[in-house]
Amino acid sequence: MTDWPVERTARRAAGRTDGVLSDINFGEVFPFVTKPLARDGLARYIGPMLGGQVAGLSRHDPLVHDLNPIAFVAGRPYMDLSTYINIPGIAYQLHVLEAVDRTKGKAIADLVRAGRLHPLPISLGAHIKLHLAYARMGLRLQWWLFRLRTPTELRDAYARTTARLRELVRRPLDKDSPSVLLADLTREFDDESDPTTDGLQHLGLAMFLHTVLHRLLTKRVPPGLLDDLSKGIPHNPTTMISLDLWALAQDARPLADLFEKTPPDQLVDRLKATEEGRCWWKRFEEFLARHGHRGEVELDITTPRWREDPTFLLQSVTNYLRHPSGTPTPPDMMAEGMRRREAAAAAIRAGLPFPLRSLFQWLYERYILWLPFREAMKYTWLLGLEQARRVYRELGRRLSIAGHLKTADDVFWLRLQEVHAWAESGAVTWTATMIASREREWREWTALRPPSLIVGSSDIEDSTVLTVPLPGSRLLRGTPVSAGYAEGVARVITDPHHADLRPGEILVTRYTDPAWTPLFFTAGALITEVGGVLSHGAVVAREIGLPAIVGVEDATTRITSGRRVKVNAVDGTVELL
Repeated sequence: MTDWPVERTARRAAGRTDGVLSDINFGEVFPFVTKPLARDGLARYIGPMLGGQVAGLSRHDPLVHDLNPIAFVAGRPYMDLSTYINIPGIAYQLHVLEAVDRTKGKAIADLVRAGRLHPLPISLGAHIKLHLAYARMGLRLQWWLFRLRTPTELRDAYARTTARLRELVRRPLDKDSPSVLLADLTREFDDESDPTTDGLQHLGLAMFLHTVLHRLLTKRVPPGLLDDLSKGIPHNPTTMISLDLWALAQDARPLADLFEKTPPDQLVDRLKATEEGRCWWKRFEEFLARHGHRGEVELDITTPRWREDPTFLLQSVTNYLRHPSGTPTPPDMMAEGMRRREAAAAAIRAGLPFPLRSLFQWLYERYILWLPFREAMKYTWLLGLEQARRVYRELGRRLSIAGHLKTADDVFWLRLQEVHAWAESGAVTWTATMIASREREWREWTALRPPSLIVGSSDIEDSTVLTVPLPGSRLLRGTPVSAGYAEGVARVITDPHHADLRPGEILVTRYTDPAWTPLFFTAGALITEVGGVLSHGAVVAREIGLPAIVGVEDATTRITSGRRVKVNAVDGTVELL
């Protein structure tokens, strides 16, 4: 057993080290070690938002802060399951954890059923409050589900909020005082009047419809038809980014030789040196104005957005320019996905008896409308995270000018209360030694990789998790999330800034953020170490028909770039050839 540095942020967990923690986060992970300011922001804003949404309570409710689900293991964000399991939406819906992630999710559900995952003790009054909130939330979700206008209205609301936040991130910051900047930022995060702040419940409804459809159809229709129901979903903002980038790449065809021969980090200067390149760059800037708030590790406010560092996008354009002629393009793949989805729905309707046919049609109509909300909330509210990054870096700039920090980005080594104290009173409560110590600790933690599940401060027993293939085994197993077969050369990518993926290569990575989606249209298949059937990578892979397997233990170390592999995304196996 290894002991890990654990920090629980739930107020009821203060001083307790007996919780169960996991890096599962609705099928994905927070794949980074947090710097102090980012860690405090996740605990102060994101944790209550997650807890409040799942519990059906305001994020300002004291009980939500008592049960804050965010925890940290060696600086990495984890979910505090011992607080989460108090929430009826989790405790009574353990199958959702398994649907989200068949490996860790099942392990967590098994811990609960075996009585080994004990909820954090709370009062009887708190239990009653949570159950009443659960009932209210259930009625609200039913109302949303029955009204076909609801998702259309919400889509318009997301569009309005996105437009407002785009204006916000363009607003100059240098005229406002530090206290005003921080007050405005806090108000932005704490405002619950905008309907898009219910985004996690919108996602939950999409997950519910996915699960119900699969339960209804799994033993009644062929798996291929069921898989096709998720293809070509309209209004997915993440997919639209890739299609917009593809169109931009087609505009760059006359510059293909320049893209191919120039490293991405030198392309900006080379493009701006010619009239043709400058014209293309202007169109690229219009793309950044729409989508530049995304990034490769986008939940970490300490990392650059695409607007600041477009290296990944430029490499993706290069990848698209290599697309072989005569093979399906991304728009072709989306159109084919829509055709297959409609054909699958028609075949399923024809094969079901009358009562089930009507039920299927009712669920299917809503499934198509709600599934895009899997990505909509994140797309919109990442603009809010970009604004947070802008504000903190502006304060860091002022602190560096005053001699209190070496660089603007050193602000991320500060704690949130230190930044607020300086903004309100001008008091500098940190020292260069403190900053150096925090940076040293962060660097030490980045070299560590805690396990997926932790009890107290120790690794969970091996018998609880999936068995890792024996050394030397040529067959790896995971969870198939998008059916299909592929064989090709593997390309292991752990840093998307160097995502030189050739058409047809098998993309192997630990996880995928939505910002990785442009790579999906180039890859022949997707293999990840982390994820579930409703994780981002799975949803988009099914949408475009990309064979995908998630939850493949140690895939990035057991598979090497250049190794030929055979992917069976029906059985969930990867064979090393």
